Amino acid sequence: MLDFINKLIRFPSKIPCDKRIHTLGGVFITSILMSFNIHWFIVLLIVTFIAWFIEFYQLATKTGHYDNIDAIFVVIGSILVVLPFVIKEIL
Repeated sequence: MLDFINKLIRFPSKIPCDKRIHTLGGVFITSILMSFNIHWFIVLLIVTFIAWFIEFYQLATKTGHYDNIDAIFVVIGSILVVLPFVIKEIL
C-alpha cells in the first residue's frame, strides 16, 4: 500500500513540464471565468474553444507547434477547477 501511495505522489513529476504549464493555464483561465459567475458548462466550452483556437492559430501562423495534447491538458486543468461545481450541482 505504501508503495502505491509513493507512486501516486510522484506521478505528476512524470508529466512533462510543458504539459503541466498548459494545465496551470487551464486552471488560471477557468478560475477567472468562474469568478464572473458563469455556469460551469459554459466555462468548460469557452476554455475548450480557447485551447484549440490557440493550437490552430499556431498551426496557421507557424508561430508554434500544433499539439492536440497541449489543448487536452488545458481542458484537464479546467476540469480540475470545474469539478467541485459539478459535484455540488449533482448533489
